[in-house]
Amino acid sequence: ITAGRFAKAGELPWHVSVQSHGKHICGGTIISASWILTAAHCFEEELPPDLTVVVGGIDLSLQLEEHKPDSLILHENFSRTSMQNDIALILLNSPIKFSGEKIPICLPFTYNINAWQDCWAAGWGNTSAGASVTASHVLQKVPMKLISKKQCLEQIPQLGENMVCAEMKQGETDSCQVDTGGPLVCRSWNAVKWFQIGIIS
Repeated sequence: ITAGRFAKAGELPWHVSVQSHGKHICGGTIISASWILTAAHCFEEELPPDLTVVVGGIDLSLQLEEHKPDSLILHENFSRTSMQNDIALILLNSPIKFSGEKIPICLPFTYNINAWQDCWAAGWGNTSAGASVTASHVLQKVPMKLISKKQCLEQIPQLGENMVCAEMKQGETDSCQVDTGGPLVCRSWNAVKWFQIGIIS
């Protein structure tokens, strides 16, 4: 996230770091005690042997709770060329014990973009654009605004049927590649709960 702001402890308790060889490769979301939702393009066809899921914290430089995966499911219609159905599920080999810093996200009840407000993306990705790129070890968040399919098709003609579009609220902010797999979260107009309405692809 460039020009993002640091998340506070426990503010995004569903957000996880999917790691390979101890390095952050993608974001992900707790959807139940045993399942993590992320993006299919983060993986080759099979489960990497060195994969871990880090939960319960915002600072990856600290010792945080780690879970090993039991299995990986990629969406059967995932296309690496069009990025259609860029969805994966990780089944953990031990369940997460929920606490103030480890809570599952709610899944959406509607895909009508007018039902959502106060949307955010977050990640441990790049904090600067261009040549001098650095990654943040503290989770960053950035406000997002949903845009209509019609508006989005003008910029991305190959937009898939099941994709949702969002743009940064400030012109200078940008979600970088290392943030993929993480959630786009919003609140509905009449609820205090947060819902995941997309996976950053």
